[in-house]
Amino acid sequence: MSKASATKTLLLAEDDEDDYVLFCEAIKDFPAPLELRWVKNGEELMSALKHDKTDIIFLDINMPLKNGFECLTEIRGDAELRETPVIIYSTSDDTKLIDWMYHAGANLYLCKPTDFKKLKNRILMAIDMDWEKQAPYSQPDHFVLW
Repeated sequence: MSKASATKTLLLAEDDEDDYVLFCEAIKDFPAPLELRWVKNGEELMSALKHDKTDIIFLDINMPLKNGFECLTEIRGDAELRETPVIIYSTSDDTKLIDWMYHAGANLYLCKPTDFKKLKNRILMAIDMDWEKQAPYSQPDHFVLW
């Protein structure tokens, strides 16, 4: 990790509390300081992004009030937010949906596996990327973490 001592601020937009708990469990052993904030719908997400610095957004697609696609479109259309890495965090492995999110400007698509160890490894890999140097979204072959 390029900035091992810097705290990374993560924002998880996820309406399912069980998925939030699993995410918390997955990141607890990350070797660098992390701050996790959680919002339960798209409107809360957009409000939080306007008020607090965020290094990486983990974005569920199916959320109430404003879905993940609507949020991603709004984030990419905002000059202050458009460079913030957005990782789609979804159970869906629908290739049409994945392609849609790629073209909407997501940086990475993390398909939630049912195996916790795989989930943890994928989340930690995504957090550990050097987002200033890497642009996984620029290469469709590296867009999805299965």
